Amino acid sequence: MFRFRRLAALVLTGALLSGLGTVQAAEPALLPESAALSSGDSGPLPVDFDSLSYDTEHVQAFLSDCEDFQALLDSSASITTISTACMALYVDYLSLYTEYSVCSVHYYRDPASYEADYLAFTFLFTRAGQAYQDAVHGMFRSDSFTDAYAAADGDLEELEELLDDYLDESITDEQLDLMDQESALVAGYWNALTAEYTATLPGSDRTWTREETESDPDLSDEDYWTLLSALAQARNAAAGPYLLELSSLRREIARSSGYDSVLDYYYETYYGRDYGREESEALFSYVKEHIVPVYSAYAAYYAAVCAGEEALNRYDGQGQAGKLAAVGPVIGQIAPELGELFDYMVESNLCDIERSDTKLDVGFTISLPSYRSAFLFDSPQGGYYDISTLIHEFGHFSAYCAAPSVNFSYDTAETHSQGLEALSLRYADQLFGEAGDAFRGADLYALLHAVVDGCLYGEFQVEFFDMEDPTLQDVNRLFRTLAQEYGYVYATDSDEAYDWVEVNHTFESPFYYISYATSALSALDLFLTSQDDYQGAVDTYLNLIRLSDESGYRETMARAGFPDVFQEETVSGVGGELSGYLYTDLYGLYDLEDHWALPEIGALVSAGLIGGTGDGFQPSAPVSRAALCTILYRAEGQPQPDAESSFSDVAADAWYADAAAWAAESGITTGTGGGFSPDVPLTRESLALLLYRYAGEPSHSGGLSSFSDADTVSPWASQAVAWAVEQGILLGSDGRLNPTGGASRAEAAVMLFRFFSQAAGEAAA
Repeated sequence: MFRFRRLAALVLTGALLSGLGTVQAAEPALLPESAALSSGDSGPLPVDFDSLSYDTEHVQAFLSDCEDFQALLDSSASITTISTACMALYVDYLSLYTEYSVCSVHYYRDPASYEADYLAFTFLFTRAGQAYQDAVHGMFRSDSFTDAYAAADGDLEELEELLDDYLDESITDEQLDLMDQESALVAGYWNALTAEYTATLPGSDRTWTREETESDPDLSDEDYWTLLSALAQARNAAAGPYLLELSSLRREIARSSGYDSVLDYYYETYYGRDYGREESEALFSYVKEHIVPVYSAYAAYYAAVCAGEEALNRYDGQGQAGKLAAVGPVIGQIAPELGELFDYMVESNLCDIERSDTKLDVGFTISLPSYRSAFLFDSPQGGYYDISTLIHEFGHFSAYCAAPSVNFSYDTAETHSQGLEALSLRYADQLFGEAGDAFRGADLYALLHAVVDGCLYGEFQVEFFDMEDPTLQDVNRLFRTLAQEYGYVYATDSDEAYDWVEVNHTFESPFYYISYATSALSALDLFLTSQDDYQGAVDTYLNLIRLSDESGYRETMARAGFPDVFQEETVSGVGGELSGYLYTDLYGLYDLEDHWALPEIGALVSAGLIGGTGDGFQPSAPVSRAALCTILYRAEGQPQPDAESSFSDVAADAWYADAAAWAAESGITTGTGGGFSPDVPLTRESLALLLYRYAGEPSHSGGLSSFSDADTVSPWASQAVAWAVEQGILLGSDGRLNPTGGASRAEAAVMLFRFFSQAAGEAAA
């Protein structure tokens, strides 16, 4: 991608020197409606994708034209004649690029039918690119151009330096051969990935496919996970070896371009990044510390609220037309100029989001440079995700049509898509009705997932290319170790992970995945900005598209007004604000905004142990015996009590009835005077007693002599309070314990958090 950036600049230089004007002089008129978003006279051209085709003979003709151009350079033709011919080659190259994109769309629609065409076109198109580079290089090395450049007061030394840099990026015959081998291995990977695999259970002759496993209601949890693991292992064994071969091949490709580091080669040559290994590794660390805990909290919200929300599946019965009709108005409300581009996309047949059994399981947007346009492709999976993906990919589509250059960095490109997702959440209620909050939570969870997975796979590839001659088992172990550092939990006891092969970027686009993390962090920052200043956030997003040129990601984001995601304060700020949004907005606990106990309360809410009161959380309200016993009952897994509660003041249908019966059977509470006293506020010492009994009345060596009010602790609570103080569950203030003082819901939550955290630490040890 990046090796053609300088090339276009060189062509323009030649055109200007020869008086040809700009590239637009050789191209059709522009669509006027895109001018509001575009930074200049650029925008998409009229096109009907269904009328486009591809033909490898056009590539052969282009190669012949490049040979003719080389002959022209050897003649005595004027610089004007040479530059005119070079401009014609440039336009023809864009046409070939467009045909290659058309071929790619057909391949992803039906790889079995179009694989031969795709591989053949890829082979020839790579050579066409090399021939075009050689042609441009030849023009600028010609005497006629050098003389014209000097006559125009050009700096010949600067030109020589530019040409040397350009020559360094030229593709050699050796590299072409390596790239052909790479394409063949990637195609082999796709065949292995998409093949159907089966697995059996011990003692059974029946085989299960993945689809059968996931749809079989009679499988036990153990059998379900056993089959999924076996299926993943089979796919891993078939697809994984391709990465080992690609690793060796890509080391050769990097060395052939003068790079000792594969990472440096891809970061600089393929992705044009203005950050490197050091910045990446720092980001990995920041994300583990500040984002992974928030991601886990959103995962809990997703499981509790989003996963079972049927309203999120409201578009499943609709095809492409229905989904486009739902999303189009939202895009127009975000920004009218984006709405115009959406209409253009639909009217020009520039998208395919229909379900098809032959499609590869991917979503992407691909450039059609001859029309300054693009094509949006998705293989829908069902559920809300199809809507998110359409919005995501349309962010890419908009940038291809309206940015001043399509040569923006990949990180910037992913901010185009994820940023639009973030802005669309304002209209979640319009898209999903009463499930609007569930959609917001699901999409924010997905963006956080992009941050975590982007860093996980980014670090995985950094570590993988540092390995010397690894086996597939070594790679599987590496991924599992890293995945656990990013908060993932596996259901099997193996020390290997197998499902990483399903992320095709690892095979097709090494080191790409970190772009999802950087861009998602920028998108999440945009979302948080939109909560207080929505129009300001929209303006920032549109400004990003207007400024998206060949500059690096960090430079582009800084110019557009985004903070630097490689700074720890940016990452920690995003994590902290998203945590607050989860509890105050999504859970509806509005009275916890900026509350001192939000981290501890939030952890219990995410664990499903505690909730609101129907009117926020009411953190200052007293905690009752019924509430505390219910929390402990939930923590225990809500076991069925042996009998109904014997307490006279507990109705059989009371919301805490099972918890009261369980607490009595477990010896946690004996009630008060024959009753349970469910609504009686707990004191600090009575709360400590309930926790002490729940813990099994452990031995301790704690004392209370350091507290001036130790003598006010009730005798029946003295052991429990001493234990709670020793364990750091109950803390004093100004040398006092205040044991008989009331415990608020916030204070109770903090004590419970300390108790459960300590228990979890002991279990892990």
